[in-house]
Amino acid sequence: MRAVFQTILAKLSPRFFTLKFRLKVLITFILIAVVGGPLFFLVYQLEKNRQEFTINMIETTTHAVYQSVFEEMLRNDDEGIQRNLELLTLRPNIELLRIYKPSGEIIHSTRPAEIGKNIFGLKDRVYFQRLPSGEQEAFVKVGNIYSHHHPIYVQKECQPCHTDLGAKIAFLDVQVGLSDAEQVYASVKQLTVISAVLIVAILWLVLNLLYESQIESRLQKLIAGFHKLAGGNLNFTVQMPGRHELADLTQQFNQTVDKLRQAKAKEDQMIQENLARADRLVTLGEVAAEIAHEVNNPAGIILTRAELIRDEMQDEANDTYLEDIEIIIRQTEKIADTTRSILHYARQLPQSFSDTDLNEVIAQSIKILRPRIQKARVNISFTPLEQPAIIRGNYNQLEQVFCNLTNNSLDVLPPLNGRIEVALTPLPANGNGGGYQIRFTDNGPGIPETIREEIFSPFFTTKEDGKGTGLGLFIVRNIIAHHHGRIILSANGSAGATFLIEIRNGNGKV
Repeated sequence: MRAVFQTILAKLSPRFFTLKFRLKVLITFILIAVVGGPLFFLVYQLEKNRQEFTINMIETTTHAVYQSVFEEMLRNDDEGIQRNLELLTLRPNIELLRIYKPSGEIIHSTRPAEIGKNIFGLKDRVYFQRLPSGEQEAFVKVGNIYSHHHPIYVQKECQPCHTDLGAKIAFLDVQVGLSDAEQVYASVKQLTVISAVLIVAILWLVLNLLYESQIESRLQKLIAGFHKLAGGNLNFTVQMPGRHELADLTQQFNQTVDKLRQAKAKEDQMIQENLARADRLVTLGEVAAEIAHEVNNPAGIILTRAELIRDEMQDEANDTYLEDIEIIIRQTEKIADTTRSILHYARQLPQSFSDTDLNEVIAQSIKILRPRIQKARVNISFTPLEQPAIIRGNYNQLEQVFCNLTNNSLDVLPPLNGRIEVALTPLPANGNGGGYQIRFTDNGPGIPETIREEIFSPFFTTKEDGKGTGLGLFIVRNIIAHHHGRIILSANGSAGATFLIEIRNGNGKV
């Protein structure tokens, strides 16, 4: 039994915390307080007034009865007393009249069979209440009959027969039925109470029906909408006509669902585009590996011939074009290293890392691009560190990073007024070791806020058709990521572009 009770309580307890249950309880208490409170005080006051009226009425009747038999009592006329009592019972509402001694012996009664009997032995006897005055008097209501037991005392007129003035010699029992007014009042009181209960019940039902139709049903629509949304369904709207708060809330909910639907559609489109881009990257990787293989052979021949020319020029002490030959050799070696890197990447081979000085990498990148820099008439400055900035990295890949960044700036900088600044600073040591930050800044037109999140995406370019592949910054980010670093575009507004590159030494993570 206890387990069954606990099961039922567990099922019902969540309903006790619902807004619907709390509102119904509140409505019940308000109705009881608003209707029941005033009704209670009204009935209480009316009942009090009725009791006072009834007591006054029965006391008046008792006094009238006493006065009607007073003369007979002075003459000690028992027959006259009995006759007068019987005549009085013919009046409306007077049900029974008795006179009995303090011992309880009935000496006069409109029921002759009771004469001589003891009143305390009768079925309808009453027990007196002692009043504050010390007089023994009782008011008793039995059903629709009021009984007033009034003491009779020895008065001056009674002294010829009774010498003990003020002594209690008998009791007058007057039993009066409800008057027509009192019966009507009793009926009205019952009708009032019943009407109040019906009014409370009707108001309770009406208020609950209003809540169900105006609030609960609309809340259920919204809750159903939230359940659909939680289940991943975005192809629906909640219909709620009207101009009220719940309609406004529903409108906001529908707008939110619509925005989520648009965002999901955009996300699906981005996923499709990324899948297509990934497929192109796979194809590009395969093509690049094939091209690298084909380029590697002629690059080796060019490198060999260039080295022979350099050796002959050194033997003949002819250094007119020796520096140019060195650049050709270095660039040819770079082509060979690039093709090897492509083949390594295509074959998923590990990249080779060695101690690399960032001062030297940046300076060499500027030296390689010096002819283009001079042709573009752009001023470039580099602030190296006084000591070597050694990290574990791939020299050629890092050189490619700074060459790509410089080329991008040269494409947009105006002649004469164009300026590129490269600064190398150490990073404070942390749990991942020390490192370096490279700040690459130009005074070009800058990068709009609308495309800041897309510039590192593959195949994204702002250049004219045929002048860019959209892979430069994508490659730069991947190279930096392979070196366990990061590159970010600093918020610089429209005053040029600033890239911050952070690389930890010892292949540490940033």
